Amino acid sequence: MKKTLKTNLIGLLATATFLMALPISTYASESQAGQIQTTASSEVGPQAEETGYIYKIMNGKQYKRLWSYTYARWIDKEWTLVS
Repeated sequence: MKKTLKTNLIGLLATATFLMALPISTYASESQAGQIQTTASSEVGPQAEETGYIYKIMNGKQYKRLWSYTYARWIDKEWTLVS
């Protein structure tokens, strides 16, 4: 009984050692290599808010007010005199 158990154990260890010594080849999948999604336009768009001053003349004096082109609204509360 001991001899059979010892023989089975040695056979199991020899098989495990043999399987670990086999080279394993792995290859990258080529089917996903060309699947890059692109948008209709490849232009880079601005990420920050675009703003600019709007100028006007009242009573012979020049005033400015900050306008948001991104959100189409005034940023400054009131017109500021340009010195």
